[in-house]
Amino acid sequence: MPTTRFLGILCFSALLSAQMPQGDFRHLQIYDERGLLPDWPERPEREPISGVVSLRQLQHPVSKKALRAAYQAQQFTDAHKIPKAIAQLEKAVRIDPSYRDAHCNLGVLYARVGRITDADAELRKALEIGPPAAPIYFNLALTSAAAGELSEARVFARKALELDPANLPAQHLLQDFQP
Repeated sequence: MPTTRFLGILCFSALLSAQMPQGDFRHLQIYDERGLLPDWPERPEREPISGVVSLRQLQHPVSKKALRAAYQAQQFTDAHKIPKAIAQLEKAVRIDPSYRDAHCNLGVLYARVGRITDADAELRKALEIGPPAAPIYFNLALTSAAAGELSEARVFARKALELDPANLPAQHLLQDFQP
C-alpha cells in the first residue's frame, strides 16, 4: 500500500453572511496547500508542488506518527466522522506540537462543531509556527466573525488579501462586514 502524506490545509469555503446562520460551518471544504480541491484535475499529477517552506520545517520534519494520525483524520473527515477526526488531529499535535497543518485543520474542525474559541486558538498556533498564510488569516477572520469580533475579522481578512489579493472569499467577507 503506498504511503500518502497528508499535506492539506482545511480552509473555510463558505462565507459567513446573512444567508448562512452564524456558526454554521458544515460547508467547509478541504483544500491542499495550493488552495485547490484535491480532486480537481487542473494540475498535472507530476508537476512539482511549489510553495513557501520555512527553514524550521526543513530542519524539523513532521514525525511519521503525527503524519499517520493526520492522514487518519483526513479519512475520518472524508467519511463525515468529525469527532474521530478531531481526536486524531489532537493526537497529531500532541505527538508533534510544531505540526502546523494539524493545528490549522484542528482549528477548522473545532469551528465545524461550534468550538469557536478552541478553533481560534489552534489557528493562532498555526500562524505562530510558520510563515504567514492567507488561508489561515481567512479562517481567523471567519472565527472572529463567528465570535462577534467584527473589527478583528476585518483585520484578518485584510491580512489574507495582502498575501493573496485574488482571494475572493476574503474580499466578500470584507464587503459583508464594512462598518
